[in-house]
Parts: sequence; C-alpha cells; structure tokens
Amino acid sequence: MNTHSIWPRRRTRPHIELHTDVSECGTFHLIDVRGRLSIDTAPTLLDELKRTLKHASRVKVGLEDVASIDSSGISVLIQGLKLAQEKAIDYVLLDPSPKVSAVIELSQLYDFFDVETSSGEACAPEA
Repeated sequence: MNTHSIWPRRRTRPHIELHTDVSECGTFHLIDVRGRLSIDTAPTLLDELKRTLKHASRVKVGLEDVASIDSSGISVLIQGLKLAQEKAIDYVLLDPSPKVSAVIELSQLYDFFDVETSSGEACAPEA
C-alpha cells in the first residue's frame, strides 16, 4: 500500500523575528529596530511606536539593522509619521539599511520622511 499523498506538504514559515529597543537619548527617544520588518512583524513596531509617541517630543527610528522590509513595514513607518504629526512630534528615520533605503527610494518616499544619518553612536550624549 502506497502511503504517499498526492497533496504537497504544507510548508511552514521560518520563524521571523523583529526586536525593538527604546532608549532616551537626551532630546529624543530612539527606537532601535533589528530584524525583518514584514507583515508578520510590523505590528510589533507599530505597538512600540504608539507607546513611545505617548510621552516623547522627538522620536528617531533606527533602521540600520533591518535586514528587509516589505509594504507592511513601510505602512507602519508611514502610520508612525502620521501619529507623530497629529501630536506635533518630530519623527525621524535614522540610518536606514541599504535594503530599507532601496524600498524607500523605489516608493518615492524620501521626500515624505525626514531621514538622517548618524555619525557613529546614535544615542551618544549631545553636546
């Protein structure tokens, strides 16, 4: 008796993680993002943005260690900007990785976001 199914095996998605760390850095709050910013992980960043925007006057989202980003990730960055604008909070994308930069550029969003490049340690004390 043949026990092979004619249906293909269901593939499981690899475990995808996103890590966020929030730091107070003098005049701003830094949300440092690491991992893949995708449909599976974007809600994690959105929750962190909402929490941080409740008590910050300036927010920088560090994207240097984001390995990849999809449309859901871009959507969350836009939602964060809109939430910040509603509360008159400065909102900056800091050090986007090459893959994030490429998606922002392809989406023609560089004029939409305030994007900064740090000169070393993002949370260094300001002089």
